[in-house]
Amino acid sequence: MTGFRDIHAHFVYGVDDGAQTRDDMYAMLDAAFRDGVTDLCATPHVTPGLKPFDGLSFSRHFDLAQEYCRQQGYPMVLHAGAEILYTPAMTRYAEDGVLPTLGNTSFALMEFVPDVSLDEAERAIDLMEHAGYRLVLAHIERYRCMFRGNAYRIKQNHGVLYQVNCSTVIEQRHFLKAKEIRGWLEDELIDYVATDQHNCTYRRSRMREAYRALKEEYGVRYANRLVGLNRKRSGQGKPE
Repeated sequence: MTGFRDIHAHFVYGVDDGAQTRDDMYAMLDAAFRDGVTDLCATPHVTPGLKPFDGLSFSRHFDLAQEYCRQQGYPMVLHAGAEILYTPAMTRYAEDGVLPTLGNTSFALMEFVPDVSLDEAERAIDLMEHAGYRLVLAHIERYRCMFRGNAYRIKQNHGVLYQVNCSTVIEQRHFLKAKEIRGWLEDELIDYVATDQHNCTYRRSRMREAYRALKEEYGVRYANRLVGLNRKRSGQGKPE
């Protein structure tokens, strides 16, 4: 049996609001290992066309992360990726096919601002799909437009995949919102649960804790699929 797959984590230091120092990064890798993660995607925040991204630092620090895992003997495969914030300015980057993906696959992890409208979210999904990307929406529980049945409608009309954060599964705050999120999970609308870890304190790796909650509430089969247990280890970073 493999360990957990985490497709959303900000452990590469010095490139966004995640790990700030090399020691922070190493501590987050230690925590992920202790949490049972064996496939881990680095997904720094990227805002194409609006904010420059230090790709050179990312590559250098990602290599340090890989070397650290080798030195520690951690059985973790690290994959380079990004969490892309959608803005209208990214249109040409999508059309030119230069947006960063998860582990050099066609899968792109994208986020929106919380108050994105339903129309704008669907336009963004159309843009990415027409450009040839397979879209994974990060932490869909943050977007108000996804509630009141809209998450179902979007998935019926598009090939989009959905990710929810571990903390959402564990804490289940805000009763009405939590009720709809439970409905998503009961209907197996969600494709991935991931940590979105930024540090080792208030935004830490919680895969094992989330898995226990998922298994108890929704059964072993679906829980395993959400966290990537029992998958084949291809080493290619493909989310499926």
